[in-house]
Amino acid sequence: MKTARILTALIAVVALCSGMQLRHPVQAIALDARLNSPFISEMGGTAYLQLSVTTADIAVKNSRKPMNLSIVLDRSGSMSNENKMEYAKQAFLSLIDQLQSHDILSVVVYDDEITVLRKARRVGGNRASIKRLVEEIYPRGSTNLGGGLLEGLRQAERYASGEHLNRVVLLSDGLANVGMTNPHELNQLSRRYRNKSISVTTMGVGLDYNENLMIGIAESGGGNYYFIERANGLASIVRRELDMISSVLAQNASIHVTLGKGVRLNDIIGCDYTNERNTVIIPVGDLYANDRKEFTLELAVPKGSGSATIASGQIRYEAEKIGREYPSFSTLINFTRDIAEIDKHRDMESQAKADVAVSTRKVEQAMKALDDGDVAAAEQRLEEAKEIINASPAASAAGAGGDAVRSQLGRIESYKKTAKDDDVRRAKKSIQYENYRIQKNK
Repeated sequence: MKTARILTALIAVVALCSGMQLRHPVQAIALDARLNSPFISEMGGTAYLQLSVTTADIAVKNSRKPMNLSIVLDRSGSMSNENKMEYAKQAFLSLIDQLQSHDILSVVVYDDEITVLRKARRVGGNRASIKRLVEEIYPRGSTNLGGGLLEGLRQAERYASGEHLNRVVLLSDGLANVGMTNPHELNQLSRRYRNKSISVTTMGVGLDYNENLMIGIAESGGGNYYFIERANGLASIVRRELDMISSVLAQNASIHVTLGKGVRLNDIIGCDYTNERNTVIIPVGDLYANDRKEFTLELAVPKGSGSATIASGQIRYEAEKIGREYPSFSTLINFTRDIAEIDKHRDMESQAKADVAVSTRKVEQAMKALDDGDVAAAEQRLEEAKEIINASPAASAAGAGGDAVRSQLGRIESYKKTAKDDDVRRAKKSIQYENYRIQKNK
């Protein structure tokens, strides 16, 4: 039996790499749903549902789809500071070396004007000519970030299809001060192209860019956000992003959740979502090999008795090589008069994730206070985040749950010190980036 299982797994991996659709594969994508406790008071209350999407560690780099990549580079005058432009050019020159000849590449630069240095087309065999275009970029002018993003999306759209891994990488070191500058409009733009299977990754360099804007674009665009305080770290970040794109198993994933009778969604912490009739749709974005994505749903549960389905759902995605047998879940909750039952059956790992997620919401509020220049309010919100963690039932638990809570307590203590930094720009970007990574399980 053991030999048979090993052979089945090997056949599945070989089939995936050769492009065959798997009929009985090792589970490439899994969806798990766990409550912080499967019991709740008969009077109802708040329950936390933890959704986890995990992917198998499958080597796909050598058999990946062709990339359709658009580089959108800020060339405004501030990019001359601290040698940022030179570091950016070196990072993207290295990226060009790693692309395959059948990959699609476009290059857009922006200041107060938008210039398409290279229209979207195959890389081919003459990389030297592409490199010369990048090497000749020099800083000048203002920052029409919106115009650069739009042109990058248009270039990617020319080859956007299920046959390509479609990604726009937007880099900026300054404030969007020319052209389209409204964050809501830019987020809507990214969301619209996301529906065409084009994702957007943003990279903020230095301390002068608008981190709220860059996070919003990446969140709406289904890509990643990076805070790069020093430009000499750009090459490693660009390489990390390229490695992630190279390991995509599925694109444009989303979780469709149907709530039980009378159950209301209060929030999905740190995540955009939409409501369509009785279905909550959570955009997940691209799914990478050996990846894990976590979502914490805060649910208001009505009075009840016996047991009831609190939520059910399914993850959907675009993928050719792993089939379309979408994983699903259905979760029951039990009503009880005995409050001790709730604690007796508490899932400490899920409880820890829920409490950490709730604390990150307080950290977000602290960052908003820093934006408003209210340091005292920011310190108060961080103290409230600390209180949430200290009150967690998982705080003294052994295992992964307790470790997660204690790690978050240490981070919050660090945030409180950082928030008093004389350079508020650095403090806010640093805290907000780490909080983003905790929420996204990165």
